[in-house]
Amino acid sequence: MWSAQQLDPDSPALWTAEAVELEGPLDEAALEAAIRETLQACDALHMRYEGEGADVVQRLRESRSVVIGREDYAGCDQPWDSAWRWMREDLLRPADLARRPLFATALIRLGAQRHLWYLRAHHIALDGFAYLLLIHRVAELYSARTGGRAAAAARDWSLAPLVAEEARYRASPESARSREFWLQRCADRAEPVTLGPKCAPDDSARSSRLQLPAGEHQRWHHAARAIGVDWSAWLIAAVFAWMRARSGSDAISLGLLVMNRLGSAALGVPCMGMNVVPLRLRLQPQWSFAELARAVAAELRELRPHQRYNYEWLRQDLGLGDSHAQLYGPVLNLMPFDRGFVFDGLRSRAHPVSVGSVEDLDLTVSPLADGVRFDIEANPQAYDAATLDAHHRALVATMRAALADSSLRLDQLHSALAREAA
Repeated sequence: MWSAQQLDPDSPALWTAEAVELEGPLDEAALEAAIRETLQACDALHMRYEGEGADVVQRLRESRSVVIGREDYAGCDQPWDSAWRWMREDLLRPADLARRPLFATALIRLGAQRHLWYLRAHHIALDGFAYLLLIHRVAELYSARTGGRAAAAARDWSLAPLVAEEARYRASPESARSREFWLQRCADRAEPVTLGPKCAPDDSARSSRLQLPAGEHQRWHHAARAIGVDWSAWLIAAVFAWMRARSGSDAISLGLLVMNRLGSAALGVPCMGMNVVPLRLRLQPQWSFAELARAVAAELRELRPHQRYNYEWLRQDLGLGDSHAQLYGPVLNLMPFDRGFVFDGLRSRAHPVSVGSVEDLDLTVSPLADGVRFDIEANPQAYDAATLDAHHRALVATMRAALADSSLRLDQLHSALAREAA
């Protein structure tokens, strides 16, 4: 994230944001107190980053000020649209990792009993799981305050144990083995296949959002078990099949986001704990979808022991650190963790506002209680709205075809989707 920001130091492209919608009789003072306490406790939000020679140094600011902005659109004809425009404009603020705060937050009033809690943070500070940890803690503190009870003890959200853990890993034989593994896997530095022209990322992304019906995730589970894989391998196979059908290429490389928190000091700490690993396959046209899914599962088993080796280290190893060059095309983010949280007395729901910079395509799949969030974010320099929507529809069609018949060959699937698009 540091390297990406230095390519354009003032660029706002690496801001991320979520908004939590709250419906009901809100105790605004209790919510503000919960937000302030939670955000003050998070080390990652109060860091400053500076270059010193060839190194990057992070320092924790002693002052942990949390300013909660206020916006009121209750009197507007379309309060939701007005709030959304404000949030998108807020995301255009320049970033400064050395001198300015890494986050901003606001309470937005949409009506007498409808509010949004908005949180913007630089991607160097938080990943998607970190947002969820913060939201859960705010909900917990709010519910305790409004219910007149004591909240659970404060979490230790210090980054020091994570820094020490990473230093031990970097010096370990495990790290050296993983470095060699990735250097061998990526030795050819093949240009990744994409569905649009290769362009530098823009300051914002183009979105195509979709919510699949409740029960869809369970259908994926059943289909995956029937062919001997888990649902993530099944879904990744569908993305590979879609990429082949849309690009006409058999050599596909995806970027797979991995959390790397289990067994780590980062498990309960809001921070940037994600990594991205290149997942590369050469597909065979005669493969059935089931065979593709099993090939994906086998590749995942190969990669798993080495997914802790940071993608940016690999880019530096390969001499790509000062460029936008990537080792994969679309990025896939599977979010299987529970995104439910409870603000007592209120109905609540999180809305993604920005995932940050998008090089090509970012696919996000998040099973929820009432369906599956299934979004694609695109580099707007490479994909117009109509093209992006067409790709999204084709991906859904690919998944439906795989659900209907896992014995379908990839060349048959390609032809079927081509006929559907004609």
